[in-house]
This record gives sequence, structure tokens and C-alpha cells, in this order.
Amino acid sequence: MTTIGVVAPGAMGAALGRAWVAAGHDVVVTVAGRSERTRSLAHGLRWLDSLTDVAAAADVVVSVVPPARALGNAEQIADACRSAGVRPLVADLNAVSPAEAEQVAAVLAAAGCDPVDGAISGPPPELGKRTTVFVSGERAGELAGLGADGLSVRVVGERVGQASAVKMCTAAVYKGITALLMQSLRTAGEHGVQELVLEDLTPGLGWMAEQAPMAIAVAVAKSDRFPYEMGQIADTQEQAGVGGELFRAFAEVYQRSNDTSLAELTPEQAAELVDLDRVLQGLRTPRQR
Repeated sequence: MTTIGVVAPGAMGAALGRAWVAAGHDVVVTVAGRSERTRSLAHGLRWLDSLTDVAAAADVVVSVVPPARALGNAEQIADACRSAGVRPLVADLNAVSPAEAEQVAAVLAAAGCDPVDGAISGPPPELGKRTTVFVSGERAGELAGLGADGLSVRVVGERVGQASAVKMCTAAVYKGITALLMQSLRTAGEHGVQELVLEDLTPGLGWMAEQAPMAIAVAVAKSDRFPYEMGQIADTQEQAGVGGELFRAFAEVYQRSNDTSLAELTPEQAAELVDLDRVLQGLRTPRQR
């Protein structure tokens, strides 16, 4: 049995934790200062009083936070490890560029922790859904044994940044398609042809078009974190020499969507929206500040 500390137990982090619990591991978290939603999501995990307590108890600490918080979260984990006098293996599973993954690794290494670069592909591993965690780094192989029902762990290589590169390339496709659908269907809605456009897209896009209303609604519910992630994708593409202009523009698309009433929903509420007209109405209505 491995003791795994999950920071923080949101929808994805808590679901990963429960998959590991079901596989026989001990999973510890702290919900100190977190919202009631987060506290409700963290059911089935062992709650501790502080991040320092989590670091002290864990063999492996896993970071799962919005990408804009990845570096700051790494600093908090490093401080907690120093306070506890421990040096656990720390896996950063956040959606950041390879360059930022290297910065995160440097922060953790300065505290004596061996860093693993990681990336999550797929939805939370619950209700029969499949999730893959890509990992890279010198000790990434040690996480290969943390697979569970609905969860596989794949080692990409020994260099920090390789797992993040996988995430930046796959997220570019998934979130890019969602942004394209949102832009196209919002435009179609203003011209009163949204149902015809969706009908015409369905043969070519299949389930992506069929689930477009729900996918758009869920993306907008998370759109406070997506502009930063789009910027990380753009940085990754620029570092590869292919230009990042497209995803700088997608960052603006998600930023605009975050100013609408649809962004006031939780992801769980957004997942219940399947009516395109209702989704488009939410995108037309300004958010109440």
C-alpha cells in the first residue's frame, strides 16, 4: 500500500484519489479553507488538518490544480515538505507547458523532493470512464504501479516536460474543437440557423456534434482556467517553432465566455444542459458580478 497525498481534491483530484483507494492505497487530503463543493467532492478520502500533515504522511504527493496555480501550488508543497522535514516523490499533473513544468520541477527539487512531470487525459475515472495519466522524469517509473480500475499510468520518458508536451498537444485538439464549436454555434444562433448548422456538422463530427451543447456548457463552467491553459499551449507551440497565434485567440474566446451567465454554473450543473438554445441563451446573457 502506498500513501498518496492529493493536492487538491477537486472533481479530478478526488476521483483519482478514490480510484487509488479502491486499488488498496491510502489517500490523504486536506480541505482546510476549501469550499463546501470541494468538501463534498472529497468524500471517501482521508482528511488531514493541513498541507504539512499531508506531506508528512504521503509517500507520493500529487498536484491537481488549475494550470495558473501550478507553480504557486508547487511552492506551497515545497514549503510543507520543508516544514515536515520530508522528501516525498511529487507528481505535478497540471496542464502546463514543458517550460513551466521545468520551473515547477526546479521549485520541488530545491526542497529536496524528486519531481515527476505528469498530465491527465480523459474525464475523472468514475462511472465507467477511462483516464490516462502520462508521467515523465527520472523516477516516473515508480508511479507506473499506481494504475487502478479505470485508470492507467503511462511512462513517457525520463525527462521532465515530456508528459506535459503530450497534454499540450492533446488539449489543443479537444479544447480547440470545443472553442470552434462555441464560436460557430454562437454565430449561427445570432443568424437563427443554429439547429441546421448542428445537423449539418453531425455526420462529420459524430458524437462531438451530438454532445456539443453539453461540452460547450461544461467548458464555459471551467472557463476561468482555460485562458491560461490556452496560453500554455501557445507557449508550447511557439517553443516548437510552429507559432502560437491560434491559441492566443482561443484564450480570448474562453475569456469572453467567462463573462457570460453560463460561467456561473458548476461543472456538475453544466453537464445537465443538453438543449442548444438554452446554452446559447446563457452565452448571450452577461454574468452577474
